[in-house]
Amino acid sequence: MRPSFFSDRLTFNNLKSKPGNLTPGIKSQTLDGLARENFVELGIKLKCEKHRFSPGRQVIIPKSGGGSRPLTIAAPRDKVIQEAIRMTLEAIFEPTFVDSSHGFRPSRGCHTAILEITQKFKGCDW
Repeated sequence: MRPSFFSDRLTFNNLKSKPGNLTPGIKSQTLDGLARENFVELGIKLKCEKHRFSPGRQVIIPKSGGGSRPLTIAAPRDKVIQEAIRMTLEAIFEPTFVDSSHGFRPSRGCHTAILEITQKFKGCDW
């Protein structure tokens, strides 16, 4: 039985379009190495609340100004689950946000906020 909330093809296509998502996690398996059967099994585990997230692989990345920072790379299965959760929450909450809210929203950000300020507040000097 396949859970109806789990759109594996859509989440997979969203993830594979970004090259960084094909990086292997703690195991050597990559996102493009997952088989369709894995998605069905994953959906069933999620529905039964049996899935456990695996630890991520941590890599130290040098910063341009000197020093370094940690970067954690999640396992491919976990990336698919995280994307499905993001898509679900976005579909639920996006319509409830105020139109003037620009942070962490699809097709919005600091540039759209500045554009709105310059269009609506013509008499202000900022």
